[in-house]
Amino acid sequence: MPQASEQSIWVRVLAQVADIIMTVVAFVSAFALRTQIRTAFFFGTAQSVEEYYNVLIMMVILWWLLLDVQKAYSETQRVSLWHECKIVGRTILIGLLILFGFTYLVRIEMPPRSVVGLFVVVNGILLCLNRIFFRYLREYLREEGALSKTILVVGSGEKAQRFLTQVRDHAEWEVNLIGFVDFDSSRVGTEMMGAKVLGTPPDLLKILHAHPIHEVVFAIPTRQLEECTDMLALCEQEGVNAIILSNFFSSLVAQVDAEILYDQPVLIYRTTRHKEWQLLIKRLFDIVFSATVLIMLSPLLAAIALLIKMQDGGPVFYSWKVVGQNKKKFTGYKFRTMVINADALKERLTAMNEMSGAVFKITNDPRITKIGRFLRKYSLDELPQFWSVLKGDMAIIGPRPPLDSELPRFESWQRRKLSVKPGLTCLWQISGRSTITDFDEWVRLDLAYIDNWSLWLDFKILMKTVPAVLSGRGAR
Repeated sequence: MPQASEQSIWVRVLAQVADIIMTVVAFVSAFALRTQIRTAFFFGTAQSVEEYYNVLIMMVILWWLLLDVQKAYSETQRVSLWHECKIVGRTILIGLLILFGFTYLVRIEMPPRSVVGLFVVVNGILLCLNRIFFRYLREYLREEGALSKTILVVGSGEKAQRFLTQVRDHAEWEVNLIGFVDFDSSRVGTEMMGAKVLGTPPDLLKILHAHPIHEVVFAIPTRQLEECTDMLALCEQEGVNAIILSNFFSSLVAQVDAEILYDQPVLIYRTTRHKEWQLLIKRLFDIVFSATVLIMLSPLLAAIALLIKMQDGGPVFYSWKVVGQNKKKFTGYKFRTMVINADALKERLTAMNEMSGAVFKITNDPRITKIGRFLRKYSLDELPQFWSVLKGDMAIIGPRPPLDSELPRFESWQRRKLSVKPGLTCLWQISGRSTITDFDEWVRLDLAYIDNWSLWLDFKILMKTVPAVLSGRGAR
């Protein structure tokens, strides 16, 4: 995709600054409105906004990050106003959840609930109005031609045609095709896709001098790249950006990123489509959420530990070796739900395995204790794993980690689930858990999560996990 014009960049920056200003205005207005309401009904004075500047600073940073990771400022996609407003709503909802959890953990006082409620309404309205304003602004600038970029395409074959078809399908990219440079001199003067072939490689300098060209796009087969060395040097000399289409190899799921590695330009084929900012927010949420759960449920954890100990005098926790991201092994912990010699008895039950593939699962496992059956039904045995989340070995949302002993039986395509950090719950848990007996289907759900991951998907899985756990649906 051609790079954004300078005007587009400024519009994007202005939109971000406007959102920050609107968030600050909404925060201050919420306090002002609350004061007016309290005064009108003789409730006395209210707290001052100055008491909560620390919350405002955190809110501004968090709102900006959440909007950015949801591509609210992206120029590469055109979406409906309703879709943009949904992004605003998600930002406010997820942002408040993270903010409430973090402030509770570090003991920072949040504004009164009435202020938060007023802020949600005012902030939502102002951010949506911002989107309407910038839609009109971008439309005006497009009509004036201020956002468009002029490109010259080297090549006129199948690769060039695919690229231009994509450009034509994305009017928001604001690309103006000036013409083509082709290696075949017989094509000079012919027209293709609304533009002429202006010359051959030796004519490039003359073409650059004759037309206001922002970028030269090399859309040629890989075998011809060696012939472009002089043209690339000429673009550099003339101060014109050169873009080489990099789809040298086809891939099913990998995302191709151009980066600088060891001072060398490289192409990286990533099998996980995750951005650093999104992963940072995910990790911050994991820390806040897991720490909050461990602190708030500590009396329950102690009670469960006591019941297990009183049952047979055995160990409270069951520890086992599991495989995490990039095959990193770590020790997982659960409340023990089986008899003390459960691992020794497993060999006798192999023939009863109901799960295909590498995993061992059976209904009404005779090794499970009475207390253990209750703990498993409501996933209470999983609570100690929040410690693994806090340490960073696991995440709240992610594919379930396999046992170390199960990994050798994984097929090659199934190992891709290890490309992300394992989690406590994922699509498998909310799709029936143990009622799914086909291991291949289980892994496909994990891969679907990896390929479609977003913060919003994590939020939806978390919200669906709660009723699934409380109902005990699919538990064994």
